[in-house]
Amino acid sequence: MKITQSRLLYSWIIVSILCIGVLLYQGFNRNIKFDANILNLLNIGDHAGLLTKTASEPFQNKALLLFQLSSAQSSKHYLHQLAPALTELSSIMAFSFNPSDQLDIKKLITTYSNYPLALLSDEALDAKAKDDYVFIIKRYMQQLSQPSNPLVSLSIQQAPLLNIADWFASRLQQASWQQDEAFLYVERDGLRYYPVFIEFHPSAIQLDQVVTTVQNLEQLLAQTHSDEPVTVIKSGLVFHSAAVTARAQFEMQLFSALSIIGVMLLTFFSFRSLRPLLCILLLISTSMLAGMTALTLVFAQIHLLSLVFAISLVGIAVDYGYHILFAAKYTGLRGLALTKHIAPALLMGAGTTLLSYLLLLLLPIPLLQQVAVFVGAGLLFAIFTGLSIITNWSTNVTVDNTSLESVIAPRQGFRLLSGLLLLTVLAALPQWHFEDNINIFNSTPQDLINDEIRLSQLVGNQQYPRFISVSGEDQEQVLQRFERTRQVLQSLTASAYELRGLDQWLPSVAMQKANTDWLQAGIKQQKLSPIIDMINPISVEKLLSNSTDRLTETQLPQFIRQMYPEFIQQDGQTVGILSYMGPLDANLLTQVQQQLDFSINYYDQPAQYSAALSKLRHYILYFLAMAVCALLVLMVGRYRVKTGLILAAIPSLIAFSALAITQLIVGYVTIFNLLACILILALSVDYVVFLKEHGRLNYVLKSIFLSAATSALAFGIMVFSLTPAIWQFGLTVLLGVTLAWWLCNLIPPAFLKQGEKKA
Repeated sequence: MKITQSRLLYSWIIVSILCIGVLLYQGFNRNIKFDANILNLLNIGDHAGLLTKTASEPFQNKALLLFQLSSAQSSKHYLHQLAPALTELSSIMAFSFNPSDQLDIKKLITTYSNYPLALLSDEALDAKAKDDYVFIIKRYMQQLSQPSNPLVSLSIQQAPLLNIADWFASRLQQASWQQDEAFLYVERDGLRYYPVFIEFHPSAIQLDQVVTTVQNLEQLLAQTHSDEPVTVIKSGLVFHSAAVTARAQFEMQLFSALSIIGVMLLTFFSFRSLRPLLCILLLISTSMLAGMTALTLVFAQIHLLSLVFAISLVGIAVDYGYHILFAAKYTGLRGLALTKHIAPALLMGAGTTLLSYLLLLLLPIPLLQQVAVFVGAGLLFAIFTGLSIITNWSTNVTVDNTSLESVIAPRQGFRLLSGLLLLTVLAALPQWHFEDNINIFNSTPQDLINDEIRLSQLVGNQQYPRFISVSGEDQEQVLQRFERTRQVLQSLTASAYELRGLDQWLPSVAMQKANTDWLQAGIKQQKLSPIIDMINPISVEKLLSNSTDRLTETQLPQFIRQMYPEFIQQDGQTVGILSYMGPLDANLLTQVQQQLDFSINYYDQPAQYSAALSKLRHYILYFLAMAVCALLVLMVGRYRVKTGLILAAIPSLIAFSALAITQLIVGYVTIFNLLACILILALSVDYVVFLKEHGRLNYVLKSIFLSAATSALAFGIMVFSLTPAIWQFGLTVLLGVTLAWWLCNLIPPAFLKQGEKKA
């Protein structure tokens, strides 16, 4: 079948409609989901990411606000005013002034009272270890003197020893807080800080809603009437997520707008016509359309970081558009004739770039795979758009034949500049440093960081816990190991830092049996006679019955189960997670491990993120090496050995020089600088191929200059970003694109002779 321009046009329309239809369908059905967790970028058989994600799940939608006014009465009055407004806020699932208010005490006591001898408070366990029944008697008398205590009145029928009431009292006690009527508070330097505990709807903290959620809450706080200044201390992942997301959205919108305006102005002044401008915009938009469509079809979730770096497609697509438009302007060719003239250079450049990006699919990193799919699909459709639409639609471009055959002689200095760049790379090597520490990418505003530090000082607990995982053959063994870890940690630390775990509400079966046996022995040996004499004989008989029923996880109320990380299965083992709310250094961890006969694993979330970045960086380096090898093969295959090696060396030198200069300026390089090298390599290859295929003609040099100028503008403006990842990426791209234009402009004619090209 003969290829005609009309058939190409119809094919392009059909593909465009299909892409638009797919995106609309996916959007209306809410199938397009985004993710921002860097640990989800890796899939290399390491369980750390899954464990950290599971451990942090109960904390994701929680927040804590501390309010401080001039007096306790003013603070309580303010909170009374605030409560109705918080109730009306649709993004808030629940809030309270005391966490125990959210517990259904009656349901809890009904559940636990079915096991009347199985539970002992921490103090009672200490008494049990000393075989001290006198403590049980004293605690019973203390509680019996509090008939209005709901824990006593609700449990005394089923658990007449009142050990269940005592156990509940210890679980509901807030160690860091003091009580003031219905409110809790913490006091420091004569000032009282009253808390509000908030739980957001999961949908309200998603990336597309979290900024609105926090803005609505802050607006509500600002509108709540108070006759005096109110100090608010905020803590919670939701506030950090909203701040970072809002800043990123603002910067991306600002930089995108400025970049698009700059590209439009450069294009308009270069061609003095509206149609070339529309051609460039069409090329960019259709390539993005195809890339986004491919992502939604291939991946269940799209990571935001992949979109940030896949935006490099803009610079590559613009390259092809300018080359087509300048070729049309200076050759006078249109339609299929222009397509045949321009296709070899475009396909060679695009093929090299496409192969380089597709190599990312071989790496087990979801981020890089998503970038490969986005750029691969976008690149193919950009070439198709250029050869089917732009070559035909550039009819109104004014033809300029005056310098069609004029070859621009290069300035001297290619060898000098190449030598200087090589020396720069060598100079940077001794001080080369890859920075993988996640803290350098922290773009959280300082006021939020200060709030977290202040709250930690006030409350005494670290707001973001350290996670300890314990493995066992089954859930029972894990619970026993939880209990043993808790005992050891408490014996080694005199502080009141809390170790949170499900065993606080679900003792192991072995623990329940030991407690039951000890209390039954006290009854039979009449060591608890002062209590037993006051209990109905029928109730005593029930206590002495040899019931084998034990409390299990399936019998726990759901609201208790949701407070703690789930058990997960790994390598045939059950894994449970404890959350330590204090500092856990290597020395303390070693001491704990020495007193245990099983292994525990400590997961420091910042360290996990840094490890993720380190692994990601290694894979990007592997990719760059493969991309350079692929470039060598293609160049040698197309242009013979000597010329191919030289032409392949130019983009490689440019990319590594940009990285070296970044190292010398900043003092380190990160994965974002490495990702910038991928774009630099792709753009440099295009410049070299265009020059080799068409020579140093005026329109070729102009297309390269305009492409470099737009890329430098679009990505160079990122250096003004306050987000570390973005300005690092922008700095390296700006350096690379500048060097690419400069060095390519100096390539000697001997490297570009058409006779060197294979037939």
